[in-house]
Amino acid sequence: TTSKTTAFSQEKHEAESSSSSVLHHIDYNSSHRYYLPREYDREAILTYWSHRPITVVSRLATILSEFLPLVVHYTRDFHIAPLVTDTSIINKEELQRNHAVRLRESLTKLGPAFVKLGQQLSIRPDLLPAVVLKELQQLCDSVKPIEDKIAFSTIVNELGNIILSDDDSTYQYRNNHNNQNDDDDSNVDILIGVQHLKLVASASLGQVYKATRITRNKKSNSIKKTPIAMKIQRPDMSSKVSLDLYLLTNYGKFLDVVFGVLTNQIPFHEKFINCFAQGSYEELDYIKEASNQTYFQNEFKKRNCQVHIPNVYNHLTSRKVISMDWVHGIKLAEANPEVIRKLIPVGVELFLTQLLDIGSFHSDPHPGNLYVTDNGKTLCLLDFGLCANIDLKSRLAMTTALVHLLHGDFDSLISRDAKDLGFLPNDLDVTELKPILTKILTQGLLESGSNLHARKTKLMNISNELNQVFFEHPFSVPPFFALITRGLGLLEGIALSGDPDFDIFQASYPYASRKAAQIYGKHGWSWLRKRSLKTRKVDAR
Repeated sequence: TTSKTTAFSQEKHEAESSSSSVLHHIDYNSSHRYYLPREYDREAILTYWSHRPITVVSRLATILSEFLPLVVHYTRDFHIAPLVTDTSIINKEELQRNHAVRLRESLTKLGPAFVKLGQQLSIRPDLLPAVVLKELQQLCDSVKPIEDKIAFSTIVNELGNIILSDDDSTYQYRNNHNNQNDDDDSNVDILIGVQHLKLVASASLGQVYKATRITRNKKSNSIKKTPIAMKIQRPDMSSKVSLDLYLLTNYGKFLDVVFGVLTNQIPFHEKFINCFAQGSYEELDYIKEASNQTYFQNEFKKRNCQVHIPNVYNHLTSRKVISMDWVHGIKLAEANPEVIRKLIPVGVELFLTQLLDIGSFHSDPHPGNLYVTDNGKTLCLLDFGLCANIDLKSRLAMTTALVHLLHGDFDSLISRDAKDLGFLPNDLDVTELKPILTKILTQGLLESGSNLHARKTKLMNISNELNQVFFEHPFSVPPFFALITRGLGLLEGIALSGDPDFDIFQASYPYASRKAAQIYGKHGWSWLRKRSLKTRKVDAR
């Protein structure tokens, strides 16, 4: 009871101090028994917001009020105006820029979930014009920041034994003789404080400051200054994120009901969205992010992967503050095309290493999280807040499926791999489905490569086959594919900015084949390749 009362009091205080109008409708007298969980709990979140219908309706109205004008103006300027106006006097690029600015502003107003949508779109040169991409890329690290004094107060509140100096940019430990750093020589250096905080980036959930970490050597009494990055979470993120996840989860339920009535599909939308929701909610816990970062740093080191991951300072990290070494470099997306072409294969291999070997993967490799160090030779991976796990059975099935796909062995891919991964029921007779899926996989994926314009055209040509799969057969999508497709989509988008002919399927083959050889052994892999090639020749006939 005491913990619930404390949680209620904290929730009420945050809501009253929030500048977000969304939370002003909460009725504490009728809903004080319910509170948002620290760890992701789908039922607790659904219960919390189901007892706040006015807030939910208000949020829906806010979303509609932002998007409807965008849709109306876009339709007017790009579909109606060309029919009634001389197109030679229309400045199309200027129109695109104006619409992009409005879209960015609306996504920013709507909060983290919508900012992340904009981030994903910002690296798809095959989907949007360059002028739109440039505007949306501001969502990666140029979202309107909160005031420094709010961020600084979060540091003080979260890192209890730190005090704020008079100039509002220097922090000192109260009892620095008890506070040592996280390095191997922690018995030699002790932390004195942090100073010179300077805002360098502001994203959907938090903003990053460059700072100087000051330590004193116990033996020599010398002072050491180290540049670090401190990420500080925006206020009220739990409420804002959980509300959008609540709406998204109910949207998934709605889709499952509709498709259950209109098709033979096995319901999967709610589970699919729930996987994404869990990752997004856990992203609010910077202690978990720090743990993820250290875990991946160690796992990549074991495998001699060519990637840099900065060290985390746990003594300067809490649920809403995370501190790590400063990275000197530039964003991969802003590097010259030659560097992108050279490092993207490294990025693809890193992603597949996580996916097929480690069993945990970074699900948010957008432009603000992928850097190139100063020497232009090393890829740097940041922000491990959104991560997901894959069990061993699924990893083995994905490895085999990828090999079968690239070798054109659709018989094995459809008969076994699709069932092992959960796309089709184990007891389903796929005789009727094989020719349909073979055509979709060949024309919709392999022949169109990574260019979504080509892929869209191909998929339109096989729309009848797609309708058959989705409406007439018990097809479903495994939940963890929500984050896999997001991660691959982001990585693919960056690659296309440096190489328009990039094909993520072919880029995946070298690692997938090595992994398959490791799983099946030399003779097993040789047999698998020969079987795949033989099956492909038979299918071709």
